[in-house]
Amino acid sequence: MFSVSCGDDPTDQLANAGDPNAAADATLCQAGDQCAATTVNADQQPILTLTVRRNADGTWQPIGTSCVPPARPQVTAALVRDRVVRLIPSAAVGLAPHGATLVNIETVMWVDAGDRQTLAPVEILGRRVVITLKLDHVDWRFGDGRSDRTGDAGRRYREHADPCTTRECPDYFGHTYQRPGRVHVNATASWTARFTVDGGAPVTIPGTVAGPTAQAGITIKQARGVLVPNPGEH
Repeated sequence: MFSVSCGDDPTDQLANAGDPNAAADATLCQAGDQCAATTVNADQQPILTLTVRRNADGTWQPIGTSCVPPARPQVTAALVRDRVVRLIPSAAVGLAPHGATLVNIETVMWVDAGDRQTLAPVEILGRRVVITLKLDHVDWRFGDGRSDRTGDAGRRYREHADPCTTRECPDYFGHTYQRPGRVHVNATASWTARFTVDGGAPVTIPGTVAGPTAQAGITIKQARGVLVPNPGEH
């Protein structure tokens, strides 16, 4: 319970109320017959307002106090961004052919990620936060010194429904290697993110958030033609 002790001037009144700036606040009170000062806690959050009035004999009398409920902790975009960085799942790299490919033909590539996803709800500062991601772009490094950026995840290769029968595959994203060897393909998906706090209005996190880089190894081989006599005979 809070109690106010009477004093001869507002400095005493405010000091007894726990005002750490009692002297300064009391000076402001001298300009009139009534004023109010707000007490703050160690985090500089207002917790109490004290109102004092000047009596006819020049003394001061407290005439009211009101508690100020502490403000609810604010979940900021920066706080959520820090959490998103740790929560974004890796988007695995898909390759076709898988494991081994040939020089001078396109190797089809994609990342195993949907255009949108909602992460499991998390608690930040005691509040329920729901984060929704939208794929913004994918940065590719092909392992041969070349790189590219795509605005989507790429199409998963469908060998039976939509096979590629030419050197280039116009319906798919991919890369053509010029030399044989063993390389690692790296893909980093970046996302735009929005979040809600306790079911409130969505808030957008500025910029994009990069997820974990995924990697897949592939061997590039050199194919050579061989003349076979009477190829129609078995």
